[in-house]
Formats: sequence, structure tokens, C-alpha cells
Amino acid sequence: MGAGARFAGGTLASSIDPGARAVGERAREAMERRTFFKVVLGAGGAAVAGLLGIPGVATILSPVLRRTPGALWVPVGRLDAFPPGEVRQALVHAPRAYPTDEALRGRAVYVSRVDPHEVVVFSRSCTDLSCPVLWDAGSGWFLCPCHGGIFSADGRPQAGPPSRPLYRYAARVRAGTLEVDLRSVPPML
Repeated sequence: MGAGARFAGGTLASSIDPGARAVGERAREAMERRTFFKVVLGAGGAAVAGLLGIPGVATILSPVLRRTPGALWVPVGRLDAFPPGEVRQALVHAPRAYPTDEALRGRAVYVSRVDPHEVVVFSRSCTDLSCPVLWDAGSGWFLCPCHGGIFSADGRPQAGPPSRPLYRYAARVRAGTLEVDLRSVPPML
């Protein structure tokens, strides 16, 4: 049927029941409302996701963005406090901008004095999920309590999920004091 099709007394449009025409208009209105609410809810959801996502991304990237180039040498202790052939835990103090951060300033490291002339300073963080490792002098291993990771005295992984050795800080001895570069290992360790 063409555009000028006729039925028993008029055009196709005039033959539609007025009640049916009202139902069609209500359906079109409902479709327009549905589309409107889809757009509003989609935009609202995107705004909430953005508001929650931006701080999350900033938190994840903050150590990398805040990191300044160059070494940050801090003292660990007198070299004679670490006898050759032993591994000892030491606490280094990371400088902070505010003195109220005192509880967060201490960072544990493990100092292994292999011989009188060689000192290795390990990060306390496991290379799997950064859990704190513990030195067990009886077995001569570093143990990670999170997933059962085991590292040898030289930091190599022996068992468990860790596939990388313990991180080693750059270390030096100046005037009989052992110092480490806190920026020589990945951030947040």
C-alpha cells in the first residue's frame, strides 16, 4: 500500500482508533523517559566511578610521582656492630617532612656481613607481596610468613611463590658507619 492508500472512507491515519493513537503516544513517552533515565543513571555512575577512581589511581602512583632523583643515604649503625658471618636486623630512620611521623620513620633492614670487607643490606620485604620477612638464625634462612616463602642467607628464593631474590640496598661505609641508600630499592619496601 502506498502513501495515499485509502480504506473504506478515508486515509489510513484517519482509520486508526483514537484510543490506539493515545496508547502509541504513551509508549513513545515511556520510551523517551526510559532513554532519559538511562542517560542520567549512566552519567551518574560515571561520575561516581571517576570520583572514587581518581584518588585510587593517585594513591597507587604517589610513590612514583613523589620520588625525587638521586641517592638518599642514611646511617644504619657502626660497622663493628655487625660481626662477620652473622645476619642482624637494624632499624634505619627515613627522613620525613613532619616530626609527627616518628612512628612511620623507622624501616627495618637485615645486615649480612659476609666477611670483614663485604656487607650486604637486604630489604625486609618479600619480593612476592611485600610481606615482612623474618631471619631465622637456626636455619640460616629468611622466612616469609604470608605464603611460606623461604630465602637463603644470600637472599635467593628457595621455596614458595617468590621468584625474585630479596632486594638489596646500595650500601657504603663512611668513617666506620654503615650507610644505605633508601632509594636504591623499589618504593614502599
